[in-house]
Amino acid sequence: MKDVLCPRCGIRMEFMAEAEVSGSNKKVRYFYRCPACGTRISESEMTIEKKDGYVSIKVLQ
Repeated sequence: MKDVLCPRCGIRMEFMAEAEVSGSNKKVRYFYRCPACGTRISESEMTIEKKDGYVSIKVLQ
């Protein structure tokens, strides 16, 4: 994992993930967040969908 410095205050940012579930769909977001000022930098986002016995994964960013 690379060190990313906050563009606002210069502190090392934390790599984090959050997931949101809605029915048979799941959205996962990966981002960097500054522990001091809360600035977020989006790294990537994906959706996971279950339908008719299949799983579809789409990387959005």
